Amino acid sequence: MPTRSSIRFTDAYIKSLKPALIRYELYDANLAGFGIRVSPSGAKSWMAFSRNMGRKTRVTLGRYPQMSLGIGRQRAMNTLMEMADGEFQRSTKLQLFEHALEDWYKKDQAQNKSFLQVRHAMELHVRPRLKDFKLSNIEKRDIIKIIDRIAVRTPTQANRILAFTKRFFSWCVSRDLLAISPANGIAKAKTEVSRDRVLSKYELTAIYNATFKMPYPFGPLLRILTLTGQRLNEVAGSSWAEIDLDAAKWELPRDRSKNKTSHVVHLSNPVLNELHGLINPAKHDLIFTTTGNSPVSGFSKAKKKLDEISGVKDWRLHDLRRTFATIATETLGYEPVVVDRVLNHVSGSVNGIAAVYQKGQYLDKRKIVLDAWAGYVQSPS
Repeated sequence: MPTRSSIRFTDAYIKSLKPALIRYELYDANLAGFGIRVSPSGAKSWMAFSRNMGRKTRVTLGRYPQMSLGIGRQRAMNTLMEMADGEFQRSTKLQLFEHALEDWYKKDQAQNKSFLQVRHAMELHVRPRLKDFKLSNIEKRDIIKIIDRIAVRTPTQANRILAFTKRFFSWCVSRDLLAISPANGIAKAKTEVSRDRVLSKYELTAIYNATFKMPYPFGPLLRILTLTGQRLNEVAGSSWAEIDLDAAKWELPRDRSKNKTSHVVHLSNPVLNELHGLINPAKHDLIFTTTGNSPVSGFSKAKKKLDEISGVKDWRLHDLRRTFATIATETLGYEPVVVDRVLNHVSGSVNGIAAVYQKGQYLDKRKIVLDAWAGYVQSPS
């Protein structure tokens, strides 16, 4: 049982708690057995700890700040009273892996931008192997078998799925469905090395020219992707409502931006020409769509076709951003801080108080950089 505490929980005190190298627990002086657990990641979970039917029992009540101090204390009080009366029982509703997985999707993942990727990976690789298991019967070796099977083919994908699986089991622990995650301590299949591929001028020209042999939507999309240096999903999901052709700018709203920061992109003449050639013949709001209702997808097939036409191998579409950043600074000689702004990087060449004062500046310089970049892309090798 926890020792008697002298700490009186307040919102200010809970907010002030910092993570440590190992998980730690603190208890409230106003309600014996009511505590908070702080994990090394910084996650904070309310809990109740007392004897239940003669056994020491720790129950996770919910996450802070999603569950407020007042609600957490009331929930703890109810749970502690049930323990004292011998009436507390853990929920058995989600004992099966499948039930817990569905609940995790709804309550923890559905609002995340990566939800579709996570669900697809879990449904394809994890659910088929664990669907008949009770949560409490899943062991570390069961998860290792899943990850090893994937790692034989694609170590990087194995690491992604391991991360999703750890996230799921950590949620189960936070919901008191499990005491310990069976995924704890499982090492990555392979250490992933950050890519540093920068395309040569010859490769960049070959790729850009190859896009003219690809029809809508991928040909124009890939040219605009190359000429603007923006992220693939942000270009692919762009709409006419975001485009001001007269002002030659694209205003990306914060809810579509990866870093949740609104962003203005100057449209160079080649990009304007591309957009004028696309002006909404089907009356769709989306610029790149095959259905009229959703942004274009199927980039893997398009990329494979682009490789065949261009003859350039061993590169990714994201390398276009890195190539832009490298050439704009090292070859064209523009300031890194301006290039960072073009790329909509939150952290980059400007840090600390300077980042506050320089926020939103460099629009004229960003225009110059993107115009020069368009000229470089279109110039002969």
